[in-house]
Amino acid sequence: MDHTSWLFFISVSVFIATFMLAYYGYQSASANFARLEEYFDSVLNRQLLLEIPPRLAIALSATLVLACGAAAGMVLGGPVWFFFGIGLGALGPSVMMRHLAQKRAQQLDEQLVDGITTLGSGVRAGLNLIQSMELLVNNSIAPLKQEFGQLLREYQMGLDLNQAMRNTANRVGLSNYRLLFTALEMHRKRGGDTGESLDRIAESIREIQRLEGKLDALTAQGRAQARMMAGMAFVILLILYGINPEGVVSLFVEPVGRIVLVVAFAMIVTGFVWIRRIMAVDI
Repeated sequence: MDHTSWLFFISVSVFIATFMLAYYGYQSASANFARLEEYFDSVLNRQLLLEIPPRLAIALSATLVLACGAAAGMVLGGPVWFFFGIGLGALGPSVMMRHLAQKRAQQLDEQLVDGITTLGSGVRAGLNLIQSMELLVNNSIAPLKQEFGQLLREYQMGLDLNQAMRNTANRVGLSNYRLLFTALEMHRKRGGDTGESLDRIAESIREIQRLEGKLDALTAQGRAQARMMAGMAFVILLILYGINPEGVVSLFVEPVGRIVLVVAFAMIVTGFVWIRRIMAVDI
């Protein structure tokens, strides 16, 4: 199919999809759109604190999905590959946001012990807990600075400090932060030496992180094998192309070859995810 035919096919598909959406599934589509908007708002604005409008993120995601579908259809040819590209492109925004959330969570976890040490130093210097948190915000970097800054803004707007800490723990979603804020909440109710309590919390979290680092080192070989298994298939495909170019090209041209490629790709992804989940041991 040439480019003109593809533009006509895409236009007709968009028209049919729009008609079906307007005639049959308006309420269902509205509910799904609302859930998708809530998901983007939860991840981008409340979890990552990026202040990106959810509808803008949805529009960019839809553009990416259509671009992947058009690229797959034009390169591989056929309407089936157009919808395959759409399905593959739909995974992009979710994978990207999951990667950003995991990277930010890792940074937050790495900065926590230093942040608790700063809180303890401020308390021992005669500051109260709120002032120590302000000291932490002024002397730390993102993303820890962003989270404690949001906590202080909620407190300054009239929210109870315990509730503000619970909101932060739920937003971050890390067990070490739940441990910290739960201990601080119990300490505020029962009293005691705040500086000593923070030192004990920091030591406990440091030991947890040491054990997690040891576990990561023990499972590093398994994760490397998963990456090698996923990449080796493409290396073998290149080697086979050098030996028999016509046979490899037929995999992308013939319908049976395309089915074989799709099945092989699905099996590679399944094996990779399976190995990664086996290696993801939680303490």
